[in-house]
Amino acid sequence: MYISELKMHGFKSFAKKEILKLSEGVTTVVGPNGCGKTNIVDAIRWVLGEQKSRVLRGGKMEDVIFNGAENMKPLSVCDVTLTVHNNKGKLPIEYNDIEIGRRVYRNGESEYTLNKTPCRLKDINDLFIDTGMGSDAYSVIELKMIEQILSENGDDRRRMFEEASGINKYRKQRKSTLRKFDATRFDLERISDVISEVEQKVHGLELQLKRFKRHEKLTEQLNEKDIQLAFLKIDRYHGDMLPLKQEIEEFKHLKSSKSDESSAHEKKLEEHRIIYKEQEQELNDLQSKMFGLTEQQQEIRQNILVWTEKGRSAVISVEKGKRDHLFNNDKIKLLKEQIIEYDKSSNNLQSSIDSALTAYKQEKDGLDKIESDYHKKLKKLDEIQNDRWMHQRSMANDRSIYNRTVELLEEKNNSYDLLNKNILEQKQESQSSRKLIKKLEKSHKSLEKNLASKQIKVSKSEEDLQNLLDKQNDLISYQNSLLVKKDSMNEQAEFYQELISNNEGFPEGTQYVLENPKNFPGVLGTIADVFQVTEKYRDALETGLGDLSHCIISRDRKTALHTLDKAVADRVGDITIIPLKEASNFKSKRRATPENKNVIAKASDIIDTDKKLKPLADYILGDLLIVDDLNKAANDDSLNGWTLVDLNGSYSGNDLVLKSRQISQHGNLIGRKKKLEAISGEIKKIQKEEKSLVKKLVGIENNIELLNDELNEQNKFVKEIENKLNQLESELMKTHLTLSQILENASALKQNLIKTEKIINDSEKSLKKIKPGIEKAEKILEKFQDKVDSASENVSKSSDLRDLQQQVLQDARIEMINLESKRDNLIYKSTSASEQVEELNILQNKILDEEKVLISSKNDFDRRIKEGEKELEKTNAEIQKQRSIIDLKQSVFRETYNTIDQIQTKIKIEQKDRESLLENLKISEFKHSELKQKIEIVKEQIKERYGSKIPKELIIDETEEELSYNIERIQRSLENIGPINMAVQDEYNEDTERLEHLRKQRDDLIESEDNLRETIQKIDRIARKKFQETFKHINENYEKLFNLFFEGGQGHLRLVGDPDPLEADIVIEAQPPGKRNTSLRLLSSGEKALTAISLLFAIYQVKPSPYCILDEVDAPLDDVNIHKFTKVLKQFADETQFIIVTHNKLTMEIANHMYGVTQERKGVSKLVSVSFD
Repeated sequence: MYISELKMHGFKSFAKKEILKLSEGVTTVVGPNGCGKTNIVDAIRWVLGEQKSRVLRGGKMEDVIFNGAENMKPLSVCDVTLTVHNNKGKLPIEYNDIEIGRRVYRNGESEYTLNKTPCRLKDINDLFIDTGMGSDAYSVIELKMIEQILSENGDDRRRMFEEASGINKYRKQRKSTLRKFDATRFDLERISDVISEVEQKVHGLELQLKRFKRHEKLTEQLNEKDIQLAFLKIDRYHGDMLPLKQEIEEFKHLKSSKSDESSAHEKKLEEHRIIYKEQEQELNDLQSKMFGLTEQQQEIRQNILVWTEKGRSAVISVEKGKRDHLFNNDKIKLLKEQIIEYDKSSNNLQSSIDSALTAYKQEKDGLDKIESDYHKKLKKLDEIQNDRWMHQRSMANDRSIYNRTVELLEEKNNSYDLLNKNILEQKQESQSSRKLIKKLEKSHKSLEKNLASKQIKVSKSEEDLQNLLDKQNDLISYQNSLLVKKDSMNEQAEFYQELISNNEGFPEGTQYVLENPKNFPGVLGTIADVFQVTEKYRDALETGLGDLSHCIISRDRKTALHTLDKAVADRVGDITIIPLKEASNFKSKRRATPENKNVIAKASDIIDTDKKLKPLADYILGDLLIVDDLNKAANDDSLNGWTLVDLNGSYSGNDLVLKSRQISQHGNLIGRKKKLEAISGEIKKIQKEEKSLVKKLVGIENNIELLNDELNEQNKFVKEIENKLNQLESELMKTHLTLSQILENASALKQNLIKTEKIINDSEKSLKKIKPGIEKAEKILEKFQDKVDSASENVSKSSDLRDLQQQVLQDARIEMINLESKRDNLIYKSTSASEQVEELNILQNKILDEEKVLISSKNDFDRRIKEGEKELEKTNAEIQKQRSIIDLKQSVFRETYNTIDQIQTKIKIEQKDRESLLENLKISEFKHSELKQKIEIVKEQIKERYGSKIPKELIIDETEEELSYNIERIQRSLENIGPINMAVQDEYNEDTERLEHLRKQRDDLIESEDNLRETIQKIDRIARKKFQETFKHINENYEKLFNLFFEGGQGHLRLVGDPDPLEADIVIEAQPPGKRNTSLRLLSSGEKALTAISLLFAIYQVKPSPYCILDEVDAPLDDVNIHKFTKVLKQFADETQFIIVTHNKLTMEIANHMYGVTQERKGVSKLVSVSFD
């Protein structure tokens, strides 16, 4: 199996459609850097289902689409098709060539095809699982992957080992089974919770059901007693209603006589009420008019008051304005006098200010001289202090160094003692670790011997078990083939039985005759039944006979005629009859079979039939020859006059008619019964063979069970020993690690001790140098202090003199500021007074204008008051007139009211009598109605409660009181029972049925959980065994290949960590000749590449991949190693197709085919092929 073709269109740099025709052997892909060689590797990975864009060197999946180049637009789709030649049948598919396609669009949509039929990615993954051809299998190795394979993260190399072991499908099955197991466990927990809830509910419903039944019994008793009580109540109510009916009739008669008397008074009252309403309306109109006049009077009075008040306010304002005018004149005079005074005082102060300014300037000049002297002395003090501080800082640094050196010396002396102590402790610990290592190694060897003997026994048992399993599988396979064969034979038997019983293939008339033998006595069968022939000649004979095979054979001619008449009368269809008696007596002239190589036999000679029918056979088939080649026979002149037929049923008659045999859907007519008998015999043989196989399988299954038990026991012992060995190895490794750490620590401690000793000696020398310098510096510092004290005293005196002069200057300045402030104050007062004078003059003018306006307003208000007083007098007279009219009307209105009141009093007296009568009537009617209502209520209550009517007649032994007591007692009992679930019986039945169903489900889930657990264990056992066997073989191959590539050295594979091989880490050990590497990271790039190639080819030796793509893995190798590499490649090229991306000429030399990748246009790759065959 190998890749035969790769088509790319729009994939990365391959903008145009490119086709790689590949074959077995070695194919190299060459070209300059960046031309697109690795894009071919990416295309193969991508079409096989790679989903990680990072692996394809992109950010997202759409990056694989050609993104445009110079003068070329980007494409919207890319398409890659890979054709695999399945010549060795490794793929579980019936085709020799399998075409896998993948297409992706810019919008992210993706399509997969298998032989141009749309499919899923899962279908492609399932097709290539455990074949070494998947997108993540070990068939594609890039240079960057060498680091990944040899890295400490062993996930990538574990996938390679699992692919080689063929356990990926087991892992998938295990994951699927684990998902089902988790789902089953979850369902089991959930259904257990539900069962617990339902059980509690059922228990509660049982209690409710008991209460419900008691409640039902009491309710029936209550129903009976309630109806009896209702009957007695209704009977009592009917007795009370009879006297009430008589009273009602009497009251109705009195009511009619009283109503006539009251109607006359009511008419009179109605007349007076009409008069009263008219008088009331007239009085209301007069009062409304009176109200309007009163409002008018009030409005006039209000206006007069307002105008009077406004006139008074105007007079007051005029008087106030006059007073303000006089006051303002006086104030203006006063302000003018003040202005003259302020100006005079301001002129006098200016001379004082000038003399104060001169004195201030003189004092300022004196202060400047004192300040200059002070700064000179201060500068000298700073210089002396700076010199002292510099010297002091230098001395402080020396003293700090001295103190730190003393502290360091003390600290290192302590460290020196501690290091000596630690070195002694490390020696003691290393001795105890060595003793422990010896002890552990001794125990390890003992356990290894024990394990080896146990493993030999296990291997033998496994071999025996495998032999039995193989034998069992062979027998089961044979049994299955027998079953298939038996089913096929049974189907054939049924088919032929049906054909014979239904007479299929015969004309309707013949079928009718054969199906009704009673109606047609003397019919013996058909030609097809009496002529038998071997399978070889059946088609030839059936074609040669043609429609004669349908002929019915009758006893004699008379029977034949009778059958024919009967068939015609019944209109059964076509029918042909041959009389047996006449046919037996018939004698025809037999022709000799011509001697011809092409002639196989004469048809009449190969017929197996009764002797009596032999003449008939000669007559019908005497001229029919069976030939090998009809074309040759038809053109052979020596066979003229003969009818010819070949074994395939092709026919050439002497009448120039040619026919070809077409297999009927009903099969052959001739030899059906014989075929059925042969099939039945074969079925009996198969059944006997099946019984024998079942006995053998039972015996083998018993032996397998015994061997399994024995093997489990042995594996248990082996596992225990392996666990002990793993523990010992772990302890041994820890002890070795501890010992190496102790030795490293001891070495480090010794180095520290030497360093510490050197630091102590250096520190003591430094102390001796620093001490004299510090003593000399202290003496110099004392001299500097005397100079600083003298300079400080001079500065202090100068400072006191400066402060005194500053105070004098300050006093002069304050005096000058006070004088200036007084002058400015006088100027401000003068200015303010002038402004006030101007403002007062403006105000005086305003007062005069306002006085004129107010006098005019006062005159206007006086005029309005006079007019208002005249209008008020008129209104008062009109009001007096209206009051007189209203008083007169009110006296008439009161008289009418009194008359109405008298009539109403009479009506009320009569009404009271009538009301008393009506009240009595109502009471009687109410009582009657109440009794009637009570009867209806009792009836309704009984109907509502029990859905039944109260009987008209009822025999009751108890009184109402006794019944009431019994009803109360039953009701108390029902109250004590409390609320009842009326649907409890249905709920109880439903939940009980549900509980049973849930319990069955739980049992099914428990059984399913056990089965799944057993399945997982079985999968783990098979996968573990396969992995261990594969790992062992790969390790052996790796050791040999490593030695071959490196011409010495050691290479090993180990499982570490988890005791389960399926979960353990795979450690690669590589020690080239003359090196003692503890880590793969210490290897050079070339050594790493050779190590990875050794591992890859070690895997290929166990499970060759159909193809292998190596992308520049030979880049780090020198010419010597390239020769070794190519030599091994040639050995594997018989089993594996190699596609190598390379720049190395030595690698190119071994290629059968070479493809060059170029870029004629920038950014667009193109293929050029060369074949060396």
